[in-house]
Amino acid sequence: MSAVRIQNAKVSVGCPPSREGWTSYRFNIQKFRDLSATKKHYVETPVFTCNGHEWALKFYPGGNNLATEGCVSIYVSLRSGKNASAMYEITLLDKFGNAVRVKQSTMLCFGSTTFNSVAIGWHNFIKRSFILDASNNILDINGTLAIVVSMKEESTAVFVPQNPLRNTIQEMFNDDKTADVCFEVANGADEVEKDEQIAGGSTSFHAHTLILKKCAPMLADLVSNGGEKGGMISVQVSDVQPDIFRHLLWCVYGGKTAEDTLKAHAKDIIDAADKYSIVNLKLEAEAAYVESTTFTAENVLDNLLYADAMNLALLKEAAIDFIVGNGEQVIDGVSFSHIPGHVMKDLLVATTRRVKESKNEVTTDMKLMRVSELRRKLNEKGLDVDGSREAMIASLIRSEEVESVGDDNLLEAEDELNENENESNVEEE
Repeated sequence: MSAVRIQNAKVSVGCPPSREGWTSYRFNIQKFRDLSATKKHYVETPVFTCNGHEWALKFYPGGNNLATEGCVSIYVSLRSGKNASAMYEITLLDKFGNAVRVKQSTMLCFGSTTFNSVAIGWHNFIKRSFILDASNNILDINGTLAIVVSMKEESTAVFVPQNPLRNTIQEMFNDDKTADVCFEVANGADEVEKDEQIAGGSTSFHAHTLILKKCAPMLADLVSNGGEKGGMISVQVSDVQPDIFRHLLWCVYGGKTAEDTLKAHAKDIIDAADKYSIVNLKLEAEAAYVESTTFTAENVLDNLLYADAMNLALLKEAAIDFIVGNGEQVIDGVSFSHIPGHVMKDLLVATTRRVKESKNEVTTDMKLMRVSELRRKLNEKGLDVDGSREAMIASLIRSEEVESVGDDNLLEAEDELNENENESNVEEE
């Protein structure tokens, strides 16, 4: 026996709540209690559209032939086209609009050979007796049952490939066919990368003068003009290990060093990046070092002095925060005679900030801002983010003063323009 549509069933369309990324329709099945509970008898909702296809709900008050006795079946039916894919959700509401039963599918293919059907759903969606039980508050005073069907919307965003320039530049990294500079980095005790050319106790790294001048001026300064015109210029480097130099050059070409590598070689990378002013790599290694370091009363002073010497503002802040937050341990384990006098100001700043943070007070005073916030502000203004806390604050203050002067000049120019316009208007009169 084939399924039989209940002809006298009335279904109205309601307004479901909006949901980002989904298209939803609410259907109100009227006088549910009076509908036939014979198996394979169904109610079909009005057609709804989503993702360019037409759909409908098939609702079996007494279940379909596969349902357990006494269960209601609900299916989503494809009404247009032979094949379509959809992810959908069916929600049964109580009379107050609250979700009572929610079933969600995965992405399914309608009309495919997998299912050989254009209707897919749940045989045993909910027990009919549960719906009819007045204590569950499912049906409203008119006996209406509310069901919401939601379909995941397909992305309509136009695909545009990313600019390939970065990948193109990285492909030029250590490319001896296009390079005009060869850094001969003296081999040390560390094992060097196997894919570099090793000759005469050094490891060769090939680079391009133009890229060095724009992205690593201090490395470019090492390049001698003594090479033959159009030939390869050789530069000797003896103060950096080959594996560390590789990370420097890779950063210059837009590459990113793995977090584990940064943590394992943080100080060596920081020292080399500071020496050749590869600022971004220095800050990445500093952040990795701070994240991987557990401060103690025994090591905090060494870290503080190292941070102060290398202008590692983030590490310095972390060390001072430890001192401020662990006073009793530090008093017994640290000799303050070794701490430079100018660090005392940082200690006062950290103490003041800690008090304000404990009170959930928000401050816009640059003197109390954390290093990451200062660096973010500098980066937004296109200013140098490397340097001590004091240097960063001074740079921001100078920038604001310049902006203020520029605004004043603009106002003066506008006033002068207005005066000229007024004079012109008087002459015309």
